[in-house]
Amino acid sequence: MQGTNKTQLVLGIETSCDDTSICLLSGLPGKDAPSPEVLAHLSFSQEKILKKWGGVVPEIASRNHLAKLTPLIQEAFEVAKKDPKDIDLLGVTTHPGLLGPLLTGLSAAKSISLIFEKPILPVNHVYAHLEAIHLSKNVNITYPYFGLIVSGGHSLYLLVRSPEDFEILGNTRDDAAGEAFDKGGKLIGLGYPAGRVIDDLAKEGNCEAFDFPIGLKHSKDSSLSFSGVKTAMRQFLENNPEHILKDKTIPEEGTPERKNLADLCASYQEAIVKALALKAKFAMEKALSLSGEKSLQLVVGGGVACNSRLRTSLKEKFIETYFVEPKFCTDNGAMIANFALRNFESAVAFPECLSLDAKSSFIKKTRIVRKKS
Repeated sequence: MQGTNKTQLVLGIETSCDDTSICLLSGLPGKDAPSPEVLAHLSFSQEKILKKWGGVVPEIASRNHLAKLTPLIQEAFEVAKKDPKDIDLLGVTTHPGLLGPLLTGLSAAKSISLIFEKPILPVNHVYAHLEAIHLSKNVNITYPYFGLIVSGGHSLYLLVRSPEDFEILGNTRDDAAGEAFDKGGKLIGLGYPAGRVIDDLAKEGNCEAFDFPIGLKHSKDSSLSFSGVKTAMRQFLENNPEHILKDKTIPEEGTPERKNLADLCASYQEAIVKALALKAKFAMEKALSLSGEKSLQLVVGGGVACNSRLRTSLKEKFIETYFVEPKFCTDNGAMIANFALRNFESAVAFPECLSLDAKSSFIKKTRIVRKKS
């Protein structure tokens, strides 16, 4: 698509995992444009539905997306007081994620495109997590910048040169940070998801009470690993079963049991946070070398970016650290619509966009391939 200086109306659709999220936003396209205006942002979380399963079940998630997408899209247009025919572009997550949920969202986008003959921008929602920083009105982020994405499925460092140019500097070799939080919490008996619960309990505890390993602590590179700390938690609980919650009930405040639980959560969280902060140092050095800059802003996005201890730790270590607003940290339609708007010229025109497909794996391209309209 050719560039334009006119305000664009964008519909964003996010269904990569268990959250169904829709957003309508309006703004100027391109990397130098000011923050767009969010006209409607609606989400449905399957957290309570999937809680009894202890995690995401792809088939159940897909069926719930299918049930919620149409009413959410209809409500979004009602809230924004817009007509579907007025949209200029659709942005939809196509990778990475669970294939069933991804295809559900993509099918919805294609249906709207077919009816109104609108272009589609296929979105890598991992990259969209970082670019969501531009949804904040009072934050001035310039390219290039150094990015850290921490979520349930991904933990990686990137050098971001533009909205379409991402270079991966370091990645996890096994589990993601968010997965370590959730699975560690599940072992304790905190249920799913456990990240927020661990964060809240950790505020009451002593982070030095128990010793948990920092993954790849002695490797002077930007690689991450969280399988070791998760295994350490499992072994600790096998040797100290009194720390496993009975009936998954959190003890009352002021009790010795509550103090022990808070100490355990604080110590486990500290190991994860220290690993992320330690490896960020090496990734930043690499980013500075590749970019030729003397300093870079650090942008942190993804669900784990809401963790209070991580926020404190990174702000202590890096002068210019910016976090995506909590409401835009988890998988959401606003970051998808925003990413589509910033990459407006790379959208796939109708009817070619009807041939787009979804991919469950992370596609490691450093640049978006721009197709001719």
